[in-house]
Amino acid sequence: MSDEVPLIVERDGEALMLSLNNTQKKNALTSEMMGALSGILGDVKNYDGLRVIVIKGNGSVFCSGADINTWNPEELQELLFSLSDCPVPTIAHVHGVCFGGGMGLASACDFVIAEEGTKFGFPEVKIGMIPAVISPYVSRKMSISRMRELFITGESFGIRQAYDFGFLYTLDSDIEKLMAKIRKGAPLAQSFIKKLLSEEVDKDYIDERDSHLAELITQIREGSEGQEGMAAFLQKRPPSWSKE
Repeated sequence: MSDEVPLIVERDGEALMLSLNNTQKKNALTSEMMGALSGILGDVKNYDGLRVIVIKGNGSVFCSGADINTWNPEELQELLFSLSDCPVPTIAHVHGVCFGGGMGLASACDFVIAEEGTKFGFPEVKIGMIPAVISPYVSRKMSISRMRELFITGESFGIRQAYDFGFLYTLDSDIEKLMAKIRKGAPLAQSFIKKLLSEEVDKDYIDERDSHLAELITQIREGSEGQEGMAAFLQKRPPSWSKE
């Protein structure tokens, strides 16, 4: 078992830096990590003078997705909603790899910037799973048509494509420059802008949607394809349906 703290929290002036820290598993989202992130985001109101929150990853990658051995859809849903509902502007500063649940995490942020060479993708279909929980948040960055293509193939893509798809705010990875732009706006106005443009206006609808998506994930995961896909992933072999 890893002795790593799942989340590193650092205050840097007006910025709160949250670093995913599951480096042994390429920052896969564990139950502990998601709980820590949700807890910090829920406590943002107690941070005086906070202007921006940055989510990044320790080590060589941003996030390789959800840890298939420990995660459950309800925890990821809570995290993504907490991030989307956060009154402070949020930035995902990604590098290396941003896959699966990591794409959902980035999509729930207001801004996404990436280091050169970063790879993105939704590889769930390759292990018999579907990116159901993250799809409402990804749809804020990409068109449904593009999501269909990327979800069905599970193919990875680079920063130029990510920018063209609307996923990245800019091709410039200078985090300080972006934070300086955010600081030029009035903080209370920014929080109201986020609320104004939020899709989470009907809590009953959100609860119903998330319940349906969680049930769908459970159904897929417990089905024959999901079981075969996860077994193949853990055994580092191609799944039975792969013709490669």
